[in-house]
Amino acid sequence: MPDETHRTRVAPAAPGSRDGAMALLTRRRFAGIPEQVQHARSFVALAVGECAAADDAVLLTSELASNAVLHTDSGNGGFFEVSVYLGASVLRVEISDEGTSLETPVVHLIDLDTEQLPGGRGLAIVELCATRWGQSGDGSSGRVVWFELPCDGPAAARRAGI
Repeated sequence: MPDETHRTRVAPAAPGSRDGAMALLTRRRFAGIPEQVQHARSFVALAVGECAAADDAVLLTSELASNAVLHTDSGNGGFFEVSVYLGASVLRVEISDEGTSLETPVVHLIDLDTEQLPGGRGLAIVELCATRWGQSGDGSSGRVVWFELPCDGPAAARRAGI
């Protein structure tokens, strides 16, 4: 399956952004159980520090990590991985899962005028908050879902070594 990207036409083949090179800040593997989602959130919060988009990064990490646990083989005794990249003006977080042959990620529209059952809003929240996001992988052997947020400032560039 080709890369699928939202809010842009072509996903980068490797971590990067239209703003240039990105450096891997940190990466961690988590057990595919719901209790680990809170640890993934804390991990990202610590990694991004004072980035202006830190709260959004934590929220979107929570949504994508929950999806990995609930909708992929990562939640069946597997693992998911969180990678945090930083460029001169952009933060990128990737959630890698163990894939599934059952589902392809789909953005569901949120109807604010009606009550909806909990769930089914994760990718819609990512779509609303992220500057860019997308996914790669064939689903059956694993998938990476990623998002990018603005993270300006010289401190961010120094942390990334750029």
